[in-house]
Amino acid sequence: MAIVKRALILSTGDRYLTIVFNFVTLAIVSRILTPAEIGVSVIGLSVIGIAMALREFASSSFVIQQHELDPEDIRAAFSVIQVLTLIIVLVLAVTASPLAKLFGQPGLTHYLRVMSVCLLLDTVSTFVIALLRREMAFGRVAVINTTLAVTASVTTVTLALHGFSYMSFAWGWLAASVVAGTLAIWFRPHLWMFKPSLKRAAAIIRFGGYNGVSVVLNLLTEHLPYALLGKVASPAAAAMYNRAFIIGQFPEKVFIGGAKPVVLPVFATESREGRSVKEAYLTTLEIVTALQWPALLVLAILAYPAVDIMLGSQWVDAVGPVRIFAVASVLSFNAVLDDPALMAVGAVRDLFIRALIVFPVTATVITVAALSGGLMATALSMIFLLPFRGVVSMLFSCRRLSIGREEIAAAMWRSGFVTIATIAGPLLYSATIEASFKLGIGEMIVATALAGIGWLCALWLTRHRIALELDNLLAHIGTMPIARHLPRRGPIGSLLLRRISVSRSGTR
Repeated sequence: MAIVKRALILSTGDRYLTIVFNFVTLAIVSRILTPAEIGVSVIGLSVIGIAMALREFASSSFVIQQHELDPEDIRAAFSVIQVLTLIIVLVLAVTASPLAKLFGQPGLTHYLRVMSVCLLLDTVSTFVIALLRREMAFGRVAVINTTLAVTASVTTVTLALHGFSYMSFAWGWLAASVVAGTLAIWFRPHLWMFKPSLKRAAAIIRFGGYNGVSVVLNLLTEHLPYALLGKVASPAAAAMYNRAFIIGQFPEKVFIGGAKPVVLPVFATESREGRSVKEAYLTTLEIVTALQWPALLVLAILAYPAVDIMLGSQWVDAVGPVRIFAVASVLSFNAVLDDPALMAVGAVRDLFIRALIVFPVTATVITVAALSGGLMATALSMIFLLPFRGVVSMLFSCRRLSIGREEIAAAMWRSGFVTIATIAGPLLYSATIEASFKLGIGEMIVATALAGIGWLCALWLTRHRIALELDNLLAHIGTMPIARHLPRRGPIGSLLLRRISVSRSGTR
């Protein structure tokens, strides 16, 4: 458990630093470039996203979930990934010009070709990161990811300021790929693993076959709206949808993003050592919902000031879609857990079957919405699609892990109470101040503070698992020299000392 907590702390710190740099980049570049310019990048990223999904037919996740891993497995895994990536890159380079003509964006040709080089360079860093995650070496992973984020952010912003327009994103990614690959080799200078070998390729291809289809179909559904809106509406509409989607995912990235890289290694370790993945799944589910649900609904309430702060006034049309994404995402809370859980127990085929069920429905609904109603209709389709995908996914996980509905309810009821208590304050305050919820920065701070107070009170009132962890943290603080300098008078000091006292007595 100590190893898992350390991994979570390192991964969360890594993720928070990455979010900070991505947020700064998003805020600055969204004010430098127009929605139309960013729209070209979004269209290009949708094509690259599909290319990256195809690479999952030789997924680096194989080396994480494999029960026993020897040098031949490592060499074969990298060789298969490298060969497949090279094929994808060559196809992308050849089709870049026709794709640019299809979308009516001549500059897309150069963008896609630069990004294809990034895909090839990324194979080294992503593969080494997978090996480090298997070994729970999240400190080194954090160094690689943070350096990558800093490099991409600084390069992208600098080039945008110097007039490189949408190409700023491509050159930023290229610089980051070079730096990340160099760091990966520095941390793992075992050049033997890059020596071509296909002796164990069959097992990797078999794993990648099921996983690749599911990843491709999932990413197609994610990037399909950008491609459709960019084609039938405008690059600006695609950019607006993309920025709304990014902000709608912000609570997940902030509150549970740090756990995502840890979940598969932890579940895989539980499976390898003969322990119950089911218990780990339910425990993580309780924690995730108490973080994600309140954050998503608070974002829905504060969408207007959030968009204004992050993107600027020219992106005000993204407010509606942000609210829609935030509310719809409440019922897809299990997305971060289901894939790792199924991989850990060797049920990769379930991912494939699940994708075959979800993709036709999702693709049909998104296509009809984009063609008939544009930006808002496409966003509104998520109210049905995200919960639909979440329910189907959970059915597969519950069947494979033998989890009953009562166990799911037992793991989440406290989180439901915490969510209601969290949003009550900001909802009433915001409605009183401004009926349209167009709050200023000061009012947003007050609403956020009310949400935080409600969240903490509800955690301790329900004795939620997160409250128990916070109590353990306070007990640890109480044993440190810094405890002598904590305030001892006033309501805050008295409350803090009382919590430390209770926490310490509870750990004896």
